[in-house]
Amino acid sequence: MAKINYLPTEEILIHQVLEYDNKSFFEEVTKQSLARQISLIPSVNWIDGIAFVVWPYPDSEDIVKEGVKGKMHIYAVLFTRILYQTHFPVTVANQDIRVPLRKATNNPDFIDIVQFLKDFKPDPRVSVQVSS
Repeated sequence: MAKINYLPTEEILIHQVLEYDNKSFFEEVTKQSLARQISLIPSVNWIDGIAFVVWPYPDSEDIVKEGVKGKMHIYAVLFTRILYQTHFPVTVANQDIRVPLRKATNNPDFIDIVQFLKDFKPDPRVSVQVSS
């Protein structure tokens, strides 16, 4: 039998963290999915009061090298604080969409990310305004 080693992620480097109110979060996730011409309704990860999506960097030689060293680079994490529900309704481009939430507690990296997000405080030097 082959020898198997499990090498979990040692460090997660998140380059952008964006917190939204519930409605804006689900609208943004849906709009980004449509902009990428993904035909499926996006699903959103949910763990312990946090709904979130993770946007990884595309694979490149540098990203793969870092990954082999146990470092995961994430371009952005978008999130909102919300109780679990099976779907969140949004209207985008005059279309009613029910965005599903999926419990993601089987991913240890996501559990760690949520622990970080729970205590996240935006940098006061950065002003983010969400247009309605």
